[in-house]
Amino acid sequence: MATEHQVRIAEALGVDVSGDGESVAAARILDEVALVIGERNGRRPVTEKQVEFGQRLGLSLAADSLRVASAKLVEELRRRSVDAIKRLDLKPGDRVRKRTVLDQNGKLHEDTQEFVISSIQPNTRVLFKGGYCQGAWPTQLEKVDVQGGQ
Repeated sequence: MATEHQVRIAEALGVDVSGDGESVAAARILDEVALVIGERNGRRPVTEKQVEFGQRLGLSLAADSLRVASAKLVEELRRRSVDAIKRLDLKPGDRVRKRTVLDQNGKLHEDTQEFVISSIQPNTRVLFKGGYCQGAWPTQLEKVDVQGGQ
């Protein structure tokens, strides 16, 4: 939810941030003050790609600004990642499987790799053991049941 400070500033500006997360509230406030604080761009319209991506996530973004739509997308993706971490009960040392669908010359191929979790970053990114900064978002993973061979 928006912080108390954000709510006070938004009220002073006549901006409604009720029900907004911190990132969305910040985007609404920045849209309102952008030009007067020296930002290069004021409120800009949402892009078609943002609207389409939002629809795939179940979000309606058509009436939002570019900043607000971006913040809503980030908040939704983070919510899904946190949910996946909890649902899968992911933790360092767990074995996981990552499936990636690749388009090679118009043909779809599925690549499956197994990894061991090294750490879970504050931004919810899951890093794997073995170096090379390999990782994935939790929504891309499934937990491997070592005992059952799953």
